[in-house]
Amino acid sequence: MYHKGQLTEIKRRLSAEAERCMNGEISRYFYKCKHTDEYGDTDENYSARKRLLYALRFGAVKIGEPQREQLVRQLFEQEIISREKSSFQGIGANLELLAVLMEQYRKPEDEPLYERAKNANYDCYCGFETAESYAEQYPEDIYKYNIEDSIELAHELDMTDIVCELVDRYKAEGLDGDRIFVFSWFSKFTGRADDEEIAVKGCYARAFEGDDPYNRSVMRQLSAAKRMIEWLCAHGDAKGAATLFIKHTDILRTANGRAFFEEALNIMKADNALIGSIWAHTSGFFAKDIKENTFYPVCYGVAKNCAELAGDEKTASIITYLEKMKDKR
Repeated sequence: MYHKGQLTEIKRRLSAEAERCMNGEISRYFYKCKHTDEYGDTDENYSARKRLLYALRFGAVKIGEPQREQLVRQLFEQEIISREKSSFQGIGANLELLAVLMEQYRKPEDEPLYERAKNANYDCYCGFETAESYAEQYPEDIYKYNIEDSIELAHELDMTDIVCELVDRYKAEGLDGDRIFVFSWFSKFTGRADDEEIAVKGCYARAFEGDDPYNRSVMRQLSAAKRMIEWLCAHGDAKGAATLFIKHTDILRTANGRAFFEEALNIMKADNALIGSIWAHTSGFFAKDIKENTFYPVCYGVAKNCAELAGDEKTASIITYLEKMKDKR
């Protein structure tokens, strides 16, 4: 296993996290409300608790009984509180890990606690399984994680330096075929500009080249075209983005057509000199959509922004009217 060193380092750091808990800092793993304007009420200690849970799952620290059971039960109750109070709701890896850790301790008298977990929020009610095991999703042996799963794990544990090391190993093996699409996902974890460039250009080439119908699927092409246009705009090549925008108009107008207006707006914002030509192209399709009754509500806001940026008050007013009519329905 050529990435064993990185996994060993992950386990070492998790061991240090667990030692901190056992040395009396247990409160830093309990639910602590933190409010932000963007996310509402969140759990400030969620990530720290996750590292501790992985440490327990991997056996990164040896804790005797009944201390281990007491700790797992405390963390289970804290996670339920977190799921009940967090604005984002969701199930999350923490609750699933705790379901695994609780398996050896679960008793009939624990059922009210599991019922509370099940009803902690809407997502838990719909998706948290109290009668099935999550053990296969969270292997007990860290060295059973392949390179892809190891990258996901390191990212989940906020160990970006290890993520970068593992992604470099993945990249060194080559990015042929569908590996470029997997790398594209990993490139978002590293935050490195060169990884992003390789991913954007590689996915675009893969989506629009060759005869494989899967690689040339409309949704794959839509995603690749959008990301390439946005990358060009962000890197000072709005003209290149405009060329691709015109070239891939049919692709961008698939599904509900929102991507078409989104990329028009991106280009118009990136280069004022292109506002006139981009809007001339875009507005023609807007008129076509109005005529054919295929201008969908999901496009109203972004299309209106395009019209206003172009100084097209007539089109903006038409969209405003459509918005009002939609609200009356």
